[in-house]
Amino acid sequence: MHREGGVHGLVTLANASEGHLLSDEEKQSLLAYVLEKVAGRVPVIVTVNHPSAVVAARSAEFAESAGASAIMCLPPFFGRWRGGPPEIARHFEILDATVGIPIVLQDHVLSDIQMSSADIVELSERFAHLDYVKLESGNIIHKARSLGVAVGESLEGVFGGNSGIFLPEEMVAGCCGTMPACYMPDVFRKTWDLMEDGNREQALDYFTPFSRLAAYEKEVCNRCVWKTLLVERSVIASDAVREPVPGFATQWQKDQLLSVARQAGLFNL
Repeated sequence: MHREGGVHGLVTLANASEGHLLSDEEKQSLLAYVLEKVAGRVPVIVTVNHPSAVVAARSAEFAESAGASAIMCLPPFFGRWRGGPPEIARHFEILDATVGIPIVLQDHVLSDIQMSSADIVELSERFAHLDYVKLESGNIIHKARSLGVAVGESLEGVFGGNSGIFLPEEMVAGCCGTMPACYMPDVFRKTWDLMEDGNREQALDYFTPFSRLAAYEKEVCNRCVWKTLLVERSVIASDAVREPVPGFATQWQKDQLLSVARQAGLFNL
């Protein structure tokens, strides 16, 4: 689906793909499977989140040895225990010393760690492999613009996130890409190409209905419901998630999601 949809790259073991619900053995097995199937056709970024820098570094080392193109990591946290600036710096220092591939810092509200643009730039200046940042906390459009001064210097690029709801605006703000959930890669690629070709109004007209779907996915359905879209698009056979399943993951909610997707035109692609 993603190869046919024209993606520029893939991410595995991340938050939307439920990597946090897998055991270490399962993560390694899935990673090996993904890299084997991709076979070098596009870059693959591997998430190595863990509150321990030692464990994150082991995951990063395995990912690189298996053929990952880059690793992605949140700042260290566990529940309401959060690393401060020294711990965050040490976490990425250990990762930086472990790998020879790019590191993507994931600035996500999930960690509840507030990182300013200056904080991110400082880390990228200190650590040679910290080349990219994925923005998913606060006003990501403004943050992308403010990080633009570091692109080409200590940073290679800035990715948008937040389900790609405002992909055209992210691109105008200087983002080099977005990392959304995986149910409509063809939509994101077509929108990207229209923007790249200078057809902004056409891109907005095309993408706006899907933007509403992406917003519904992020704000209402989250990881436990939107897999229903993959079933509807005949990509997977089951939308099951690991227990405990949140109370909102009901058939009623799934039906409403399908209705929003149908209104957007997702099943007519």
